[in-house]
Amino acid sequence: MLFHRFARRAAAISLPVLLAACGGGSSDSTLSTPVTPTTPAAALSVSGTAATGAPLANAAITLKCASGSATATADANGKYTASITGGKLPCVLTAKSTDGATELHSVAAGTGDAATTVNITPLTELLLARLTGGDPKAYVAGFSATVTISAADVAAAQAALLQTLQAAGVDTTNVADILAGALTAGSHTGYDGVLDQLQVTITAAGSSLAELVTAVSSTSATGTQTSAATVGTVLAPASSDCAALKTGGLRYVHLVDGQSGSLQVDAKAMSATLGGSSYTLTRNASCDYALNDAAGTRLLFSRGGVAMMLQGSGASAVAALAVPDQALDLAALAGTYDRLQYGPTFDDQAGEFGTTVFAADGQNGVSVNCPLGYGQCTQDTQDKGKLVANANGGFDYMEQGVSQGRIFAFRNAAGRNFMLVVSPEDGGVVVLAQQADLALPTVGSSTSFWQVSVNGSTVGAVTADTNTVTAVDAAAKTATRKFTSDSHSDTLAFNTPFSGMRYRATNGCTSSTGGAFSCNGVVQLPLGGLVISVSSVPTKHFVNVSLNQP
Repeated sequence: MLFHRFARRAAAISLPVLLAACGGGSSDSTLSTPVTPTTPAAALSVSGTAATGAPLANAAITLKCASGSATATADANGKYTASITGGKLPCVLTAKSTDGATELHSVAAGTGDAATTVNITPLTELLLARLTGGDPKAYVAGFSATVTISAADVAAAQAALLQTLQAAGVDTTNVADILAGALTAGSHTGYDGVLDQLQVTITAAGSSLAELVTAVSSTSATGTQTSAATVGTVLAPASSDCAALKTGGLRYVHLVDGQSGSLQVDAKAMSATLGGSSYTLTRNASCDYALNDAAGTRLLFSRGGVAMMLQGSGASAVAALAVPDQALDLAALAGTYDRLQYGPTFDDQAGEFGTTVFAADGQNGVSVNCPLGYGQCTQDTQDKGKLVANANGGFDYMEQGVSQGRIFAFRNAAGRNFMLVVSPEDGGVVVLAQQADLALPTVGSSTSFWQVSVNGSTVGAVTADTNTVTAVDAAAKTATRKFTSDSHSDTLAFNTPFSGMRYRATNGCTSSTGGAFSCNGVVQLPLGGLVISVSSVPTKHFVNVSLNQP
């Protein structure tokens, strides 16, 4: 009995040992853990054509995506393909020509890793400007994984851009898809034909793709009227010897009596229609022309899109400012404006410089007036008038249902608004420029200009001069200029009394030898190639207009 109990116990003890021995035997019977195969990351494939009309042969292509980046080289026809393992949309792209002279940008919207076609052309550069409202190169440089790009937003931007270009005279009907449309560079048909036409239009306008990109980006948040008007001015045909002389209408306003009118220019035929009659434009010098009318009208054009019109001399002379005739959306005029004004008599309520505000509905809001001169300004919060579109162009300044004056508005390529306000009843003109900080010039930079002064109702002779910046004080925000005519110098303070204005103190000038030099204190309002100056003190009453020569 004892034996049997022990035997059973021994058997129970031995069995696990035997089982363990079996498991520790030959490696042929080793049990292994199954290995799950790794799925390779999907690759994002992006391909397209880089072209300006001609192919960007051998261009360097760079892609930055929400996930991943890549580089590629275009072939002789501008075609490229890039693959990014684990890449995810959206992406931004850059194409740079072999000589580095041409750099264009593009975009691929959406999410995921589906194969995508993305062209890189001047049209994609403009599309990116319209989509982002900024500089395409800067946008691409700042792109990161957190940026989202909606396909719907891209489609809306494309529709708006094509409509704007069409209105400006570029036939875009052969481009249905700027980013993914079929493009055979150098074929002069379809998409490529539109690129050819765009370049011809830019060249005929005396403009550049860079200027057009700026105009498109500056109007990305405005209405279609403003976009079409701004881009239309940039792309208007220009004279072969003066890019500022463009085909189209101008609105002019007399500085003294506030009278206004229109002038139609044909840059190709070199003619102008004034007062219902057509006259020949004869070149005096670059951007300086004479009409063969009885008044001996002289027209001076500046690159900034503005012009001066002069007739006669002395007490009977006429000096007028002129701006391109544009149809702008009322909401596009919203903003804070610097103000200069000049009339037959001094305005002791508002003074001759200050600021004012317009809302998107045209309501004129808070103003700042300086009737006592520089440094002595007060806020005006009383109820004011409102801008209302005029069926004959421009706007009326309405108060209690009655027009108090006409306003002609112009938006330059940089997106800055400029308005001429005229009231024939009061005489004179108010000039408004949308506020924007002025950058200090660089030492050594020179500006050649025409200028004319009006004292009371007397228009002086047109003179020409050149100034060169000799010193800049970044801390004081001042620049010193030396004038070629008599070697005197003056010092201007920038962005005072308000942002976008300049100020020169009374006798803030020195002679060629560094001694005292008498000069008037002025407040200046620059806008592109135009600078308007009025007295900084109420005891003097004059206006000076200078226009930059090309």
